[in-house]
Amino acid sequence: MIYNNFIMKIKDSIRNFAKKSNLIKKLYTEYCKYYFKKDPKLLANMDYRRVLGENIDWDHPENLIEKIYWMLFSTDTTLWSLCADKYRVREFVIERGCGDLLNNLYGKWDRAEDIDYDLLPNEFVLKTNNSCGQVILVRDKDKLNKQLANRKIQEWLRIPYGLTNSQLHYMRIKPCVIAEELLHEESDTGHSLVDYKVWCFDGKPECVLVAYDRTGDDYKLSMFDLNWNNISDRALNKLSRHFSGADIPCPASFDIILDAAGKLSLGFPEVRVDFYDIAGKAYFGELTFSTGYGSYTKEYYTYLGSKVNLGSLERLSFEKIMSEISIGH
Repeated sequence: MIYNNFIMKIKDSIRNFAKKSNLIKKLYTEYCKYYFKKDPKLLANMDYRRVLGENIDWDHPENLIEKIYWMLFSTDTTLWSLCADKYRVREFVIERGCGDLLNNLYGKWDRAEDIDYDLLPNEFVLKTNNSCGQVILVRDKDKLNKQLANRKIQEWLRIPYGLTNSQLHYMRIKPCVIAEELLHEESDTGHSLVDYKVWCFDGKPECVLVAYDRTGDDYKLSMFDLNWNNISDRALNKLSRHFSGADIPCPASFDIILDAAGKLSLGFPEVRVDFYDIAGKAYFGELTFSTGYGSYTKEYYTYLGSKVNLGSLERLSFEKIMSEISIGH
């Protein structure tokens, strides 16, 4: 176990270095394109094996990650694509009766050079609609290096997000950049917002993953059940660099969060619905269908997988699914 954890840390270090090197990014993208064209399941399996040390059981998927990949390659996940789009999901949230949980949207642009900074308030958030972690927090517009921000955003928009580990639903999303209200929160859990991530299964919330104290790519995690009992010790991987397990106060809007999570997840075999609580008011964050993995114990991934009923889903042919996927825009 110690050896495997050491190897995982080495591989993560290499991947983090690659993320910061434009040349290596381009080479890695071409590498992934090659394998994706050959067989997209290869990329999914490489990423899965890197983290969990074994291959995906495509014929008899058991844990949550296996079942997510099975659904991506065997069922219609076009609604996943719409709801994973941070711009288009707003319509879905309104349709489900949760529009009052949306934060303010200031603008949407297809290209970075089209952003009209003069129309934006002094502070705001810039983010791409089709990815994770591609965010620029602007606390003082006058101090923002707009040219540098635009270059970074344009680079993000060119990346075929979802390619590296075959998250097919992201690859259907037409990328754009949006500007939203910058939310503020005073707390004892660090300087970043506390993120309440509610795992749901067809309208039924199961547990809440709490992410907090974000600094760059790092963050801390704790897990709670629906009665806000801390279940971190049995649910989270203590070898993960993100493990904390600290007791985090239950958000004042928890009942509203659970109600909204149930409404927004209805009809999906599994989805994580993310929220913020600002001074007792709940705010919708995003819908996540294919979570990153390695933060939970293998036993808990299997437990969450038991909540997903694949037998009730209509299967599509692999050819039909792949005909809707592009590795570039």
